[in-house]
Amino acid sequence: MVTFSHESAASAAARDPDVQLMLKVRAGCQRSFEALLTKYEDRVRGVISHLMGGVTYSDDLTQEVFLRVYRARRTYVVGAKFSTWLFTIANNVVLNARRTLARRHEVSFERDPSFRDNPLDAFASTPRDASPVAAAETSEVRQIVRDCIDRLAERQKAAVVLCDLDGLSYTGVADAIGTSADAAKSLIHRGRSNLKQMLESHARRGNIL
Repeated sequence: MVTFSHESAASAAARDPDVQLMLKVRAGCQRSFEALLTKYEDRVRGVISHLMGGVTYSDDLTQEVFLRVYRARRTYVVGAKFSTWLFTIANNVVLNARRTLARRHEVSFERDPSFRDNPLDAFASTPRDASPVAAAETSEVRQIVRDCIDRLAERQKAAVVLCDLDGLSYTGVADAIGTSADAAKSLIHRGRSNLKQMLESHARRGNIL
């Protein structure tokens, strides 16, 4: 079970309507669970696809995430935004899947060639501490960005994807990957810097116009 205890249920619920929905799920409201599923299913699938390097396992793992949410409904304790709690579960599901697949030697985590749809934007010139993820104008540029993201170290990739793809705060990313807010901030900045350097290298070679 994933819980957070640093803020009261009342104050969190007052700010986050999704927490209110989850509290209704805890009370037995199926419609509230369906509302959360509708709102977050595609976002969770997108994050999982990026963290797994393709869509091969994304449907099964997305289903596993929401099964865990539903199974945890009776013991749900408010302490963070619902999205932070949800993406903590998603990150844990991905980590478990990667460990299992690595033990079975079933996957090298190279990019799935069928993976085409990318919610992340592409490279643009940015300050070192800002995200190099900006508006993509061509599918070729988006593919280059995807490939560069996949080359980031795993924790950097997770931090950048959760922050720049799903909009989690430093604290939210920290909760999701199990580290401090300062460490999450450092991972995000290093990941962005490394991503920017890789993209600049492509630009110098004429791959990004």
